[in-house]
Amino acid sequence: MAIINSVLGPLDTANLGFTLPHEHLIDSSAGINATYDELLNRQWALETAVADLTQAHSEGVDTIVEVSPLDLGREVSLMKEVSEQSGVQFICCTGCWLDIPRSFWGRSPEFIAALWAREIEEGIEGTGIKAGIIKVATSDPITEHEELMLRAAARTHLRTGVPITTHTPPQSRVGERQVSILKEEGVEPHHIYVGHINVTPDKDYHRELARLGVWLGWDINNPFGRPHLPPWQQMIDYLKELLDEGLGRNLMLSHDWNVVITRIASPGFPSREENPDGYLWLTRAVLPRLKEAGVSQKTIDQLMVDNPRRYFEGERPLT
Repeated sequence: MAIINSVLGPLDTANLGFTLPHEHLIDSSAGINATYDELLNRQWALETAVADLTQAHSEGVDTIVEVSPLDLGREVSLMKEVSEQSGVQFICCTGCWLDIPRSFWGRSPEFIAALWAREIEEGIEGTGIKAGIIKVATSDPITEHEELMLRAAARTHLRTGVPITTHTPPQSRVGERQVSILKEEGVEPHHIYVGHINVTPDKDYHRELARLGVWLGWDINNPFGRPHLPPWQQMIDYLKELLDEGLGRNLMLSHDWNVVITRIASPGFPSREENPDGYLWLTRAVLPRLKEAGVSQKTIDQLMVDNPRRYFEGERPLT
């Protein structure tokens, strides 16, 4: 077992339990929450998140990996309050999404890695809350600035041992290039989680990523607002085919859900009314469908408990 950072302090990986490895509380932008508070009612967000996650905890969710870095409006103090009041453990991130700060442009990977390592080793924004994962995102093709973020993420990992999780766009095999760049910097594949692989339903792509030895994030699991994807039932049937091929050894499942979404015009973000199950949609819809299709409880435990634990412990996917 290993000790990792949670928003409430050191966390033994033996206690991770049922884990959602790619979630959010707030979808925003750097500085927006403090500057334009009419875009985010913090008290409403706190009360709603506590209610949602208390319910999720009562139905078996133990841990959430909150992958909102600075440029997605990260609020680590809010995560701490929600964790304390709901009972759900939170792991927060350092790193960068697609809105790369201009202050990072032209810097060296070592310069940025030192900033991110500080958030892991000392804490974020003077709170003492330490990041437990490194987030990085790219478009396809990967831009110059995005490549810089990947290389900075790699060097942060090499300094701290904290694993890396990535964002990938729909209908793209850019995860292969992400892995290639991270490996060039010395990152072993089993420390890499390639996110959103299910928005590119391509078996050859998924098989290749599994062959490379990385973790696969099937982490956009809601039935709304994804016009480029087949119906969710069809996607879960596709997931069952991957499990039948043995890719369950690499896969983890999550939602990519938010309590608060401030960029309301963006496609692919269902409202709370459209998805009332929120962080429980997997538990209430996806996992029952997998069970009905013959997936065993042992395989589901592997996806939701064992694989996240192995990932945070720095272990390789089972062979």
